Amino acid sequence: MLQHQLGPLSAKHRVVVPDMRGFGQSSAPSEASAYGSKNVTSDLVKLLDILEIERAVFIGHDWGATISWRMCLYYPERVAAVCSVDIPYFPPNDQCTDVDALVKMAPQFSYLKLLGDSEATAQKLWKAPRRFFNAVFHHSAEIPGDLERIIENVENGSDAWYTEPSTLLSNEELEYYVRQISTATNGFLGGCHYYGQWRRDFETELQLPREIPHHALYIATTRSSGDDPSQKQMVAGMAQMIPKLKTKIVHEAGHWVLWEKKEIVTAVLLEWIAQVD
Repeated sequence: MLQHQLGPLSAKHRVVVPDMRGFGQSSAPSEASAYGSKNVTSDLVKLLDILEIERAVFIGHDWGATISWRMCLYYPERVAAVCSVDIPYFPPNDQCTDVDALVKMAPQFSYLKLLGDSEATAQKLWKAPRRFFNAVFHHSAEIPGDLERIIENVENGSDAWYTEPSTLLSNEELEYYVRQISTATNGFLGGCHYYGQWRRDFETELQLPREIPHHALYIATTRSSGDDPSQKQMVAGMAQMIPKLKTKIVHEAGHWVLWEKKEIVTAVLLEWIAQVD
């Protein structure tokens, strides 16, 4: 996702871009118990050890962002600073999240339950990877915010976003993602397993601190994390847990802000890293 930022970042800094467990060409165990924040953060620490890197600035989007936040809690001594793109910080909770109750209260999160049914959803997506990627990789204003609908209809849905080319990425880039998932060890299964870790993460995170002392940057968007009133309240609450937090809101962009506003994001990252370096 960060391909547009890699050139400018690597011109001034050493950049490492790993496929996390379950994604791309990394190992993708079929067992759900192999995932969760404790296991994935452990992978990243082992990678730092292999590369002989004492500390790193962690920058992540989507699940990469969630794991970057967790690195600050599990291995604070290995984190120089942290940046999350479009995913707020959720501190460890003293109660396990009830997904059914969450979906009832906020139906837009119904896809979390669907993806949590890892094997069934992975099999469905495996049958139509190009249609799935073509549908989700659109400008936020071009598709509904109903990911569950996109997944449920991915094989036979007649909506235009399944077949009409996206202006967000070229056909070559789309084919790259299709090729990556087609050659991945377990297809979509590893990625789907991330969504079924509520109980496991709750139990492993019970003794973790809630506050993040590191320099942190949160890049929010007006069409995703920064527009909804409840999201704004959540972002405001982050500052209480992260004293050194800076927030940048990117307008007229959504979840794919790394592509939609690539020049803006690149400039924000370079400026911020220079300040915390």
